[in-house]
Amino acid sequence: MAVSAQRIQASYSPQVAEAVALLRGIILAAETGLSPIVVESDPLGVVNLVNAGSSCSTEIRLVIDDIRDLSQGLGGSQVLHVSRKANYVPHFLSKMAWTLISTAFG
Repeated sequence: MAVSAQRIQASYSPQVAEAVALLRGIILAAETGLSPIVVESDPLGVVNLVNAGSSCSTEIRLVIDDIRDLSQGLGGSQVLHVSRKANYVPHFLSKMAWTLISTAFG
């Protein structure tokens, strides 16, 4: 397993930010040789877009396409919806990372 916390200097909508975080997690898995992967994420809209198999026409489309392409390259990978309450550890780590990044970069 692996974990990463990164500061993103951009102004994304919440849905695009969630998709970018998902993409960066999949990139981390690919770089560390973790395959196949099961990604559990709580934004249902993003999970549905990734799993829909059809193209979306919003600002999120390129990120979703990258997620799909990279996931397919990891063979047998899945993106699943899990509520934040059931996914406590990643939620806790993301809050901790936010606190560390906010403190370090003001």
